[in-house]
Amino acid sequence: MNKTVVVSGLMLFSLFFGAGNLIFPPMLGYTAGQHLWIAMLGFVVTGILLPLLTVIITAYYDEGVEGAGNKVHPVFGLIFAIVIYLSIGALYGIPRAANVAYEIGVKSIFPAAGYWLLIVFSLLFFILVYIIALNPSKMAATLGKVLTPVLLFVIALLSLFAIMHPERALQPAHGKYIHAPFVSGLLEGYFTMDLVAALAFSVVVVNSFKYAGITDKKQIVISIFKAGIISSSLLLLIYLSLAYMGGTSSAHAFKDGTDILTYQSLRNFGSLGNLLFAAIVLLACLTTCIGLVNACAEFFHKIYGKISYQRWALIFSVMGFCFTTLGLETILSLAVPLLIFIYPVSIVLVLLSCVQVIIKGRSKYLFILPAAVTLLFSVLQIIAEQVGWFHGFYNMLPLSSLGLAWLVPFMIFSFIGFIMDRVIPASRVAA
Repeated sequence: MNKTVVVSGLMLFSLFFGAGNLIFPPMLGYTAGQHLWIAMLGFVVTGILLPLLTVIITAYYDEGVEGAGNKVHPVFGLIFAIVIYLSIGALYGIPRAANVAYEIGVKSIFPAAGYWLLIVFSLLFFILVYIIALNPSKMAATLGKVLTPVLLFVIALLSLFAIMHPERALQPAHGKYIHAPFVSGLLEGYFTMDLVAALAFSVVVVNSFKYAGITDKKQIVISIFKAGIISSSLLLLIYLSLAYMGGTSSAHAFKDGTDILTYQSLRNFGSLGNLLFAAIVLLACLTTCIGLVNACAEFFHKIYGKISYQRWALIFSVMGFCFTTLGLETILSLAVPLLIFIYPVSIVLVLLSCVQVIIKGRSKYLFILPAAVTLLFSVLQIIAEQVGWFHGFYNMLPLSSLGLAWLVPFMIFSFIGFIMDRVIPASRVAA
């Protein structure tokens, strides 16, 4: 395994490992208790394996996000890609990560600070993001050789102390993890929404190999598979450590994973604990923001080359700064409906692309019908979230309580689309 693969694997890990990924596993472990390992198995399927599959599939087709949507229709592909990059970029992903870095990494140390501290922090944060993202050919080295090893060291330090000195044994599960630990873990990994990020980050990783001089498609796919294994292995190790840390934490009234990590940092390192946890959060959010700015700038430079990559990177850094200053609550209220709209269809396109690799032949209706019906049910979910009287109707749909009302229609219309592609003559499909 050569140096480029290792560095790219470390970079891919740092891109995926944002603040949300840091916070989910401890709370899962705390709630799942003795069912921790079963719950984590479900979490791994949707939180690690599905994003890894997305990166590999996107690299295999070498078409990026737009290529996945083009299988439905070229216009849909372009709009889908723009919405993806805006949602995980300037409108949500970038400002959310920066805001979490401020709320947990800075404000926790300076609780009396006012709004101006957010302004100053955001300005310095995005200047650093822009400087590192400015040169995409060197970004893999910066993330893979410098920032990621530091991040791994700090997380490992906290995890080792917590694992070697657990407060108590794993306790009986409570809540949803009592009767359905695997499914609950599966849904927890689903709600990390890492698959959407994987669609964008796959382009970053592909480009990192191209910058290293690897141009053969087969070699790129193999290299990305190896880099993905490195990234996934690190994610698995850290997720399990964080979950175990949460599971062995004493019976405090923890609201979320942030409370658990803050508590464990203070328990194991005293007054230095706040600084240690702040360093973890800042590094995790910084690496994610760098990757998102790079991915967004690469994409928009591709579709509108009159503006240079460097100028696009500046635009997204400035937009990230502006949206960050709105505050986390405002960002979430604006972005959640957009994410509900795009996330299910993103999963559908990835799964169908996998099917297309295995089953050769025409796949026009295989993509059009499931994508259309999934979008329809996503719109119904958004309406149900906003309109009270419609909520009761929506809750009658299978799996709607889990946010998966689209799943059964997707499977039905995938089968119908598959049959139609083989029944309708090719000449008529072309017409």
